[in-house]
Amino acid sequence: MNKKSWPQTAGALLLSAMIGGCASFGPDVTPEQALSAEQLKLAAPGKQSVSADWWRQLNDPALNRLVEATLQDAPSLKLAAARLRQARAAVGIVESKDGPQLDATANAVDLHYDPLQPLLKKDHLTAYTAALVGSWEFDFWGKNHAAVSAALGQQQAIAYEGQQTRLLLTQAVLAQYTQLQRNQAQAKLISQRLAVAESRRALTQARVNAGLLPGDNQRGNEVSIDRLQQQQSALNADIERNRHALAALTGQGPQAAASLDAAPLALPPAPALDSLNADLLGRRPDIAAQRARVESMSQSVKEARAEFYPNVKLTAFAGQSSLELDQLWKSNSSLWGFMPAISLPIFHSGQLQSNLAKQQAGYDMAVQQYNQTVVDALRDAADSVSGWQSSQRQLQQAERALNSSRRASDAMAARLRAGLVNKLSLLDAQDAQLSQQSIYIDAMAANRLAWASLNTALGGGFQTEPATR
Repeated sequence: MNKKSWPQTAGALLLSAMIGGCASFGPDVTPEQALSAEQLKLAAPGKQSVSADWWRQLNDPALNRLVEATLQDAPSLKLAAARLRQARAAVGIVESKDGPQLDATANAVDLHYDPLQPLLKKDHLTAYTAALVGSWEFDFWGKNHAAVSAALGQQQAIAYEGQQTRLLLTQAVLAQYTQLQRNQAQAKLISQRLAVAESRRALTQARVNAGLLPGDNQRGNEVSIDRLQQQQSALNADIERNRHALAALTGQGPQAAASLDAAPLALPPAPALDSLNADLLGRRPDIAAQRARVESMSQSVKEARAEFYPNVKLTAFAGQSSLELDQLWKSNSSLWGFMPAISLPIFHSGQLQSNLAKQQAGYDMAVQQYNQTVVDALRDAADSVSGWQSSQRQLQQAERALNSSRRASDAMAARLRAGLVNKLSLLDAQDAQLSQQSIYIDAMAANRLAWASLNTALGGGFQTEPATR
């Protein structure tokens, strides 16, 4: 292209931009708005904070090993990692359109002619061509940049969804492990209660044999023993299911945790709580993922708008062309060219307007999904906070009742030594104490589960990170 042609090219570009700027985008649509902290009536940032390895606060090596194995080998996390790699590759594909392209081409074209033409001595010719073709599309209107930003937003959302999967898996491991602890502790208590029931039956039978009690008194003992044995069988089945579930969470076969014995139940540390605040909107990976999708869709809308403007592309080629193969690489067979091109959308039967409307609707959907996720997350967090507080109260009540039953059992033992009561009364008091201890174990397990739910609802120590190419 000579220098005199540049003014004409620049004029054509300016005219195209003016025409493109007058293109109709269709009816104006008011975009949906995301809920704000003020609309949700959230307090200013407070003291809520969760450690990234919050489960380690329980100081349970067996639990730590289970969580580590799950976060390393769980199939769902490997699936999330594969989705993230796919999203990163998609970013590279979109980003490549914003740079220069270079291709090598080689072909042979067989041209057939009318043999009656006097200038040709044969009825066909073969043209040989080998060339390098380069092109570059200028992103004057930000179309490619918006497409890259949209792809990065999708990648970010998928990365955050992987963090949400990681968090839920951790909670699931802790929940199954806590249930295993609870069931094993209850199984031991059932064994102790069975021993008490057997002593009561033996003592009652001795009194029946001595004629001190009627034989009907033994039926109640037999019913109690049968009921306790049923509970013991059910607990053993629950323990097996807990072990199978933990093996599945770690990505192993059901027998991988067959010999797992959980540590005794211990109380979790009390978290620092105040009212729900605006920080929660950035501390949960599910909310962050939906926010990233909103940002991605906003870039897709920009990309759709840029489709209405003219496209400028420069193409250059250089190579060799000849009608004889042995002459192809001679200097007189070289060729080169430079082709600037401008394409302007004028009439596409509503395709561009429909695409823009589709992207705008997708943006609105993403905003509403974000709003729904925020509302659900706040409800989940509020439920978790109230659940933790309620479990604390129930635990304190169960502890007071257990202490009272212990004092009653000790008092009954003292009265037995003083000869004021018989041993049956002591056995009844011991069984009542064991029964109350069972209630206390359930309260401890519920408190642990509420603690895990609270840490999960508050984000599990999640931290946002920028998307990487």
